[in-house]
Amino acid sequence: MSRKRSDQIAEGLRQRILSGELPPGARLENEATLTARLETSRWTLREALKSLETQGLVRVRSGPGGGASITEVSAATANELLWNFCFSRDLSVPDIYALRKLLEPALARQVTPLLDERTLAQLAATADRCCSYRHEGRGVSEREDELNFHNLLAAVSPNPLLRFLVEFLNGLLLKVVAAQHLDPALAGVDLNYHGHDYHLELIEAFRERNAERAGRLMYEHMEAGERYMAEVTALATSRAAARSATHDSEESQCP
Repeated sequence: MSRKRSDQIAEGLRQRILSGELPPGARLENEATLTARLETSRWTLREALKSLETQGLVRVRSGPGGGASITEVSAATANELLWNFCFSRDLSVPDIYALRKLLEPALARQVTPLLDERTLAQLAATADRCCSYRHEGRGVSEREDELNFHNLLAAVSPNPLLRFLVEFLNGLLLKVVAAQHLDPALAGVDLNYHGHDYHLELIEAFRERNAERAGRLMYEHMEAGERYMAEVTALATSRAAARSATHDSEESQCP
């Protein structure tokens, strides 16, 4: 099957962008010039540019002085596309932790010698907030701050791919927790998992510049986190089943 002309044009421009021929900030020719050079209609060209804009590769502005310019694909755009992909694959919490257990210890070892006092202070502040939530029962906020601790570490990594993957998985975990209604703040339930304690030990290892200890602690932290989320999942499933059974019983008793 032959490709649409707009798809052909979009792919041609995409290859020029990815090769560096059209770097971020560069402007494409105006619409009249492009349509003449590509031998296409303005509607087909606009469709091609819209496709590239959706991918985060160009920005199109209308009006005087407008036109299409090349942009850097933001982490937010890449995350959204990958999140959509993952949710279409029925992703589970264990799937995410399988990768976190590989990446987070490597990250901890890598950044141990790179952490300055400012970042260590930010890590400590984030850990303290998690501790306060333990008593307040603010499960969602606690989970966000627990993951922000790891995002602060990722921001220090000199490896952009490792940084992106860690931040992506953390965001994905929050989305899966929300989508599956896995509320960590289940009233009156002590799940015996406190990321705060691991965070304090990690900060201690970072201050000691002990990369191997940091990596080992991070792996243990990930294993504990996976166990914790497994308990939350089991409890949420049990409560959902109980609510469903109650609902079915009430319906059967209706005249």
